[in-house]
Amino acid sequence: MLLLPNYARVIRSLAPGQYPITTLLPGLSRSLPLRQIAPQAEVRRQLVKNAKVLIYGQRGYCFVDVEERRIVVSQHYYETGNDLDLYLDLLHELTHLRQIDEGFDLWDERFEYVERPTEVEAYAVAVREGRRLGMSPEEIYEHLKNPWMSADDVHRLFESVNSFLSGNPLPNGETAKTGAAFRVWRPWDPPKV
Repeated sequence: MLLLPNYARVIRSLAPGQYPITTLLPGLSRSLPLRQIAPQAEVRRQLVKNAKVLIYGQRGYCFVDVEERRIVVSQHYYETGNDLDLYLDLLHELTHLRQIDEGFDLWDERFEYVERPTEVEAYAVAVREGRRLGMSPEEIYEHLKNPWMSADDVHRLFESVNSFLSGNPLPNGETAKTGAAFRVWRPWDPPKV
């Protein structure tokens, strides 16, 4: 088990309910991944200011409620999940909140889940941070697994994320945007520390 830095420690004593993301992750503003999720300071500030997390009483993991524009974490996962996985999942979902703000359709069915540009970017945030914290390739592969994905799906997602992190643009990234503008969907530059 990796020892998480202070900025990555999730407060695990909250009752079910909705909270600002900084109530769960008080050190979020000091995290390197936040600068990758939102490189521009004002976008980053607004993202953190507006991000809410609902701890909800059903089993499951994390997802984004696009209508309410919030992250939903199952109470069971919040209380019993691995600290590192929960932290990485919150980063993943925060990436989705920024994507919503930019006009992307998170559920765009033109793409398979494991090749959907919004998912590949969000998983890439988690994978890059996991690597930086010392996760092995096997641990990262385990983190990518979900009950609704086949072994082949996990392998394809792993390859898509690695390709993205190696500097390759996402396939079909142009068609993922629902608005008029399009930003080239390439891996982020390393943040300046």
